[in-house]
Amino acid sequence: MGIPSDLTLRQTLEGMTLTFNAEAAAGLRAVIQFDVTPASTLEGEAGEDSDVYHLSIADGECLFHIGPAETPTLTITTPEDVWLKISRGELSGQDALMQGLYDASGDLSLMLKMDNLFKSADEVSFEAPSDHRPAGPIPLPGMAWMTVAFIPWMIHWITFDIPGVGYWISVGLPLLLAALIVGYRLVFDRPTWMEWGGLGFFSMAAALTLTGTEGLTQGYARWGSILSSVVMGGLWLSSLLFAKMPLSAEYSKWGFVRALWRNSMFIYPNAVISLMWGWQFIAAAFFGIAAILLPEHRLIFTLARYLLLVPAFIFTSAYQKRAPIANPRFSDAQLRFWAGLGLFAVFGLLLTAAMPGVIPPF
Repeated sequence: MGIPSDLTLRQTLEGMTLTFNAEAAAGLRAVIQFDVTPASTLEGEAGEDSDVYHLSIADGECLFHIGPAETPTLTITTPEDVWLKISRGELSGQDALMQGLYDASGDLSLMLKMDNLFKSADEVSFEAPSDHRPAGPIPLPGMAWMTVAFIPWMIHWITFDIPGVGYWISVGLPLLLAALIVGYRLVFDRPTWMEWGGLGFFSMAAALTLTGTEGLTQGYARWGSILSSVVMGGLWLSSLLFAKMPLSAEYSKWGFVRALWRNSMFIYPNAVISLMWGWQFIAAAFFGIAAILLPEHRLIFTLARYLLLVPAFIFTSAYQKRAPIANPRFSDAQLRFWAGLGLFAVFGLLLTAAMPGVIPPF
């Protein structure tokens, strides 16, 4: 799987980090800045409508940055369409420079090394080897660990409403499994956002049910399963705003080379997946509330609540394979807006549940 050809210029420049040839850059420390103008002709220095990006090369690594560098080694001032044609092989970089289609200043010798520093996109594959997985003696691929992280929650949801099943099973067993997962990951790798969240939720649930007062225990007996869906939705959505990467990316990243992990073409589809899961759990919570408040339709709403998981897993499996993805349909700001709106709904539900007398325990 190579870099898609229908990229914006920002994605093209960011994609250069993926084609970087570390062997050709041995001992090199340099910063290449791109002042990008929207017009197809140069008009002096980059103006207010220009975009500025730079690539920093050091210690055999190439990183992409938005904005100007303090001391660029080489500055390329180029119209957007010109550099896109050069990157696609439709125009010779040297010929375009000689024709004045773009300008370069600084260490011009670095221009001569560009072909060696960056490989052709056709030479690059982003699929990781089949044995690329989280560290540790358990040989599970990344996405399988996502299933493992779901197991404590699934046990909780399945056993919570079964008559005669005690909290030592519906809460205690998920807490034990969540603790084992986090402990294992601490020893061999690092826990994900979801794994930490699972341990936190089931610790709280245990405090409410196994050691809490009678009123708290009775309240959780009725609304605990709904609370778990609300918290799970909050975990997925909050990863878009507060975590280093979207929650699903912490698992799907193992199917790709490390150079892709921080690239927007990989982050975007995982942000969409995480947004979908967050809203799916919010919808599941409302179905669960309806099942409790409308007991005559309890079976229908309960089935709808859990059947939502089926298309969610299918969508996750199919969509995460699309990375890297070009020309996203939604901007970062739009994704963060919908994540924030979902978190607002989560906090509203949690606040309502915490208000005395609003939701009766029986």
